[in-house]
Amino acid sequence: MSRLARFDLIVAALIAAAVVLGALGFAGFAARIANSLLFAAWALILLTLFALAVRLPLRGRGSWWTAFAANALIVSGALGVVVGANVALYRHDVHFDATREGLNTPPAQLTDVVDALRSPLSLVYFYNTSDPNAHRVRDMIQAAARNHPLLTFRAIDLDKEPGLARDIGVHAYNTAVLQAADRKVLVENVTDAAGLGYAALRVLRERAETVCFVTGHGETFRPTPDHYHFSHVETLRGHDVPGAGDVLVAQPEQLDRLQLALNEIGFAMRPLVMATANAIPDDCAVVAEIGPRTAFAAGEADLLADYLSRGGRLLMLIDPQFPIEADLQSRLLTPLGLSSEPAIVIDPLNHFRTDPDKVAVPYYPSHPITARLALTVFAQVRPIRFSRPPATVMGSVLAASTQDSYLRPASAAGGMMVPASVAAPAEVEHGAQALAVAIEGSFPGASPDKHFRLVISGTSKFATNEYFSYVSNGELAIGIMRWLAEDDPSPNIAPRTYNLPEIVLTSAQMRNTFVVLEMVLPLSTALFGLAMWWRRR
Repeated sequence: MSRLARFDLIVAALIAAAVVLGALGFAGFAARIANSLLFAAWALILLTLFALAVRLPLRGRGSWWTAFAANALIVSGALGVVVGANVALYRHDVHFDATREGLNTPPAQLTDVVDALRSPLSLVYFYNTSDPNAHRVRDMIQAAARNHPLLTFRAIDLDKEPGLARDIGVHAYNTAVLQAADRKVLVENVTDAAGLGYAALRVLRERAETVCFVTGHGETFRPTPDHYHFSHVETLRGHDVPGAGDVLVAQPEQLDRLQLALNEIGFAMRPLVMATANAIPDDCAVVAEIGPRTAFAAGEADLLADYLSRGGRLLMLIDPQFPIEADLQSRLLTPLGLSSEPAIVIDPLNHFRTDPDKVAVPYYPSHPITARLALTVFAQVRPIRFSRPPATVMGSVLAASTQDSYLRPASAAGGMMVPASVAAPAEVEHGAQALAVAIEGSFPGASPDKHFRLVISGTSKFATNEYFSYVSNGELAIGIMRWLAEDDPSPNIAPRTYNLPEIVLTSAQMRNTFVVLEMVLPLSTALFGLAMWWRRR
């Protein structure tokens, strides 16, 4: 095959690839994928033009006028292709970050909110030009706001516009002002673009929902303190990313991380003492009963049942140590087809590290709460029985253990870790156990137009400080709250956990990693070396 024929084939292949990628860019893929395909088509077009330009002769054949006309036609065609390709690229822009740490990539908390905008949002950032972190935040906002007509962004040097800042109410550097309709949120000292995503959720929220935390039964909820204590731990990104090494210091059994996450997305919180209440207030968008230790007093179960019959939203996270008395069972759980027993689920197949009483759940059914979950850990969880629900109720199991799991009495574990080597007794029945259940519909005997929502789980630990930061536990806790409050229109962004990032593996993943790294890799290296020696001997 001649050189000319090979060159023609290469050019034809480049043109065909550019046309295919360009057509795929308009085939209905997601915006980022489509824009990436169009960028690849643009790069192939430029490469094709360069390849053709290399083979062009310095002077065309024929007379001077003929050569001039041919060159002018070639140049005009090339310019037309380049201009058209750049216009298409500008209209379908895509952002690439070449840094290993992704320092120039806007955080998902901001991009998810921007991509989900359904109403206009204005963001003005008064920054300090001498602060490199402020420059980085400004650039990230510009990258996130690219080609989003509903987001209006302005970056203003505070030293150049002090009068404008004073009129708006800005008195400090690196202050962001977000406005949607007649609502305005002002956030000072913004050097982390992720915080702007949470601020955008707050300003887009038309009303502040209130979560009422039940107290009086040994729950660990406390009103949000005026000041949280943080410590700083040096990390590889500690100096490049503001706040990367900030770690929240709090008691493991308390709910500080959950409360911070709810506050960041615009939820209000207050305690609810049912023992002194005649009825649950109507302004409680969600009633949360998290980690009770003592039994309900007489009449408290009736308050919860009456609240659900009026279309209430209830979250119950009950540990194995919580005694479910007859009143709670008969008035609230039995009418909905629910029950539970004081036992701990042991899962020898999927569990956290080497603790089989800390059940790991890597797979979920289709539900708004579990739409974006990856892996959650249910530590020392009691089983939730869900059977024979009434016709007016729809329910789904959010999380369940594997078929190899079994139950152990809560007193046998004593709240301590169960060794993985301890096998199940022969008489124990194995089978999958429901760990969390979501129910909605009309409460039996109530008006059909009053729709309630209920989420019940056999452990409160995934919402506490100790486990909130593990894998997707925080997202599960916030997702439950948002689903109960019917906060579905706003995006479900991952909460900040204020904890050092870590890799969490299930026991099966740890075993597979050990087998590959410690056995397969060394043995394969030795076998390849032996095969090479045998071939060269």
